[in-house]
Amino acid sequence: MHFIVGGAFQGKRKWVKEYYQLNGCQGHIWCNGYETEFFLPHHKITNSTIVFEGVEMFIRQTLHRDIISCRNEWREAFRLWQHWENEKAERRVIWIGCEIGQGIVPINEEERNWRDVTGWCYQELVKVCDRVDRIWCGLAERMK
Repeated sequence: MHFIVGGAFQGKRKWVKEYYQLNGCQGHIWCNGYETEFFLPHHKITNSTIVFEGVEMFIRQTLHRDIISCRNEWREAFRLWQHWENEKAERRVIWIGCEIGQGIVPINEEERNWRDVTGWCYQELVKVCDRVDRIWCGLAERMK
């Protein structure tokens, strides 16, 4: 699995499309956390590449649970996707997330919880990914 992280509007989507040559090709599923709900791997998936963009928003969708449960659910979800990817050599799961943990600490408790849980989940995701890149101003810095 591959995790791409960076600030908002830093070129993450463009970099992924260019790096994996996904412009105009049909062999992938692109899920945007700002528009769709997260899903777990299932037998009906025939595409070889899955892209989850807006991981921070997928995480936000699960914040109605307590923080520890939310973190554990995401740890398990990452593990299931890792298993799905490892079943066949041509499979690939790409995660794109915005860095939301820097800057001013939000006053609102829900916003602080979202920021904390997202940071914890990113740490869990990095553990199971083979590669991690940070994108800044359209440039990639390989971190793992």
